[in-house]
Amino acid sequence: MNTAIRRMQSLFFYPKRNLRAKLFLFFLIVAIIPLNILGYLSYAKSSQIVQAQIGQYGQSAVNQLQAQLDTYASQMQMTSRYIYSYLLDPLNNTLHEEESSSYASFLDQKNFERFLDAHKTMESTGIYLITQSGYYYGSPQINVDRLRQSDWWKAIPSGLHGEYWTGFHAPDYYIARNLNLPDQVMGFVFPLSSQYGTFTNGFIFIEVDATKVLDSFRMLEGELHSFVTIRDASGRAIYDTPQAAMSKADDLVWMKTLESNKWTVEVRTPYEQVYRSVNVIQPLTAAVIAGTLLLALIVSFLFSSQITKRIKRLKNKMELVGIGKLHSRIDLGSEDELGRLGNSFNSMVEQIQTLIQEVTKKEQLKKEAELRAFHYQINPHLLLNTLNSIQWQAKLKGDDEIRQTIYHLTKVLEGSLITTQELVPLHKELRTVEHYLKIQEVRYGGAFEFQSSVEEELNHYLIPRMTLQPLLENCFFHGFEDGEGTIKLTVAKHKGELMLVLADNGEGIPEQRLATLLDEQMPRSGRGGLGCFNVDQKFKLHFGEQYGMKIESQEGKGTTITIRWPMKEEIKETP
Repeated sequence: MNTAIRRMQSLFFYPKRNLRAKLFLFFLIVAIIPLNILGYLSYAKSSQIVQAQIGQYGQSAVNQLQAQLDTYASQMQMTSRYIYSYLLDPLNNTLHEEESSSYASFLDQKNFERFLDAHKTMESTGIYLITQSGYYYGSPQINVDRLRQSDWWKAIPSGLHGEYWTGFHAPDYYIARNLNLPDQVMGFVFPLSSQYGTFTNGFIFIEVDATKVLDSFRMLEGELHSFVTIRDASGRAIYDTPQAAMSKADDLVWMKTLESNKWTVEVRTPYEQVYRSVNVIQPLTAAVIAGTLLLALIVSFLFSSQITKRIKRLKNKMELVGIGKLHSRIDLGSEDELGRLGNSFNSMVEQIQTLIQEVTKKEQLKKEAELRAFHYQINPHLLLNTLNSIQWQAKLKGDDEIRQTIYHLTKVLEGSLITTQELVPLHKELRTVEHYLKIQEVRYGGAFEFQSSVEEELNHYLIPRMTLQPLLENCFFHGFEDGEGTIKLTVAKHKGELMLVLADNGEGIPEQRLATLLDEQMPRSGRGGLGCFNVDQKFKLHFGEQYGMKIESQEGKGTTITIRWPMKEEIKETP
């Protein structure tokens, strides 16, 4: 008797502990309830789920498309402003509408083209300044006549004032065809007015790779069967889905306006595409009405079993993603709600991976760009002063000392100009210092004294290149009078880190000036503290904000610079 009671209790509580039993009983009860109510409820619920999923997915896709277009447009607008500012500078008003006829104008042209190249991004196809005569600045090479014969170029309004977006077009005006050019680019034109002098009626022309944007269009047109329309602020069509159907009142429409250039992005999905899955349920409901109770029992059991298996797989994959395993994917093997949910989940994980990779790559590129920017600001007076010394030696003596001076100068310049390695072993940086001091001996003779104390075991640790030479240069140009003084360099280990101390007995630094040397907010020009600031920034960018330079100085008693950074060894490639 007690055994029978326990079995009854176990049978009663079994559905509470088992999802399959719950589903089986649920579908059994639903099969007994009037099937017309079941059909209505299933149709309404499916419609709500499908509409919510498509609405969220469509809104997310349109937001992503808006952000992508805004990013490209903002980059091109910012680049045009940089070029605009460059041309407005009277010091740069040396460019012409023709091929350079002198070496000075040739250098001006090359400097300007390097300026244009420096503003290219990974998406940039070309940045050009096209003059009225047909001469242009920029790379790679283009055929300006063929460019001006393009329909989209002819569509640029005459007497244009302000920016103009050319839309999407094929870059068929490039001279070289082995440049791996994209099939379609997005163009931006900015006219130059009379205030530019030489370049009156010229254009700043910028274009970027439109592959990713067009892929986004095709994704919406393919996955959602949507129609994409983009118009500028004046209503001109920038892009329109080929063979787009007429709009209807019941279409699902998403619209966004770009902040950068006021373009309007419209994505329209026809009603029949949105509710196709819902309409499929209607004949299935009629088939269920014609079924028998026995069939309902069998289907209920099988269906509950399949759903629980798929939900378990879905749950397991979500838990894996939740702990950081972003390579996990869901394969539910169907096109129903769970299948679409799995596909949406897979797309979400892929987008997260892509965003993480893009952010990592952009941060790396930003860091490298900042390092290069700080490096290229190194004061050029070293080269000028050294050349003056060589000139006087050539004039007064004419002996082998000139050859030695040039040799040491070359070694110093090698350390400054070769940018393939930002971190170098300490012994290599010290050799550059030795060559620099040889140059100063030519200029000042034995007026100065240099004392060095570096532990031998530290020579293979890494240090940012060209960091000591600017500091020594400050000693000679700001601390010493006629090169007379003493410099002491010490490198040692301190609490598991490297510590460099550079001290001189020169004139020292005024207290007011000392407080601003390493301040990032202070504007810098000429030689006033730029070398110290750049060296400090190099250490911070390479090793972190907690590292860098400390400067102590008293007027008339000299200056002491202390630099602290972690012990990092050079990684040697195995053959």
